[in-house]
Amino acid sequence: MERKGKNTKQKIIDESMKLFSINGFDTVSIRAIAEAVGVGNSALYKHFKSKKEILEAIVSYSVEYYLAMGHKQVVKIQNAEDLKTACLTMFDFQTKDEWMVMFRRLLIIEQFKNPEMAEIYRKFFIELPIETQVQIFSQLIAKGIMKDGNEKVLAMELYAPFYLYHLFSESQPDLRELFEIHVKNFWDRNFE
Repeated sequence: MERKGKNTKQKIIDESMKLFSINGFDTVSIRAIAEAVGVGNSALYKHFKSKKEILEAIVSYSVEYYLAMGHKQVVKIQNAEDLKTACLTMFDFQTKDEWMVMFRRLLIIEQFKNPEMAEIYRKFFIELPIETQVQIFSQLIAKGIMKDGNEKVLAMELYAPFYLYHLFSESQPDLRELFEIHVKNFWDRNFE
């Protein structure tokens, strides 16, 4: 994701994200980050005390960015069509947004070495979407828009292929089409 008015600190974050998402956190040196940014090590240390602090800035920004997009979609949901649109928008966001693709890749790489990264991955790419859908489905069921059912099971049913599809390579052109078919089938079964 290209952010407006890049300053050196933002460039450090952006270039670090690119390097970490390809090579993993441990294998990227401060020197490699400084070279990618086009500054010396000392200039980099003016902005961040350590490589870990850069990673923390990446995680903080990514979480904020993800939650803002999710919130923007949730507040629009008034009916089944809005929910369908929100699902497809979030699917596109997680599979096509350059920053989110790099963040997800970084977490996938790091989750096996770093319990904190595993927790963030689980929270943002598994638990949060299901919890959000449970809340939405509860409201839609209460309004009589959605058929009665176990909200958590319904959320898991809708989200499982979404999660699976977003693990595929970004070069899979038919993923969105498959997800659209899945969403349509889910709607046909669960909405009045």
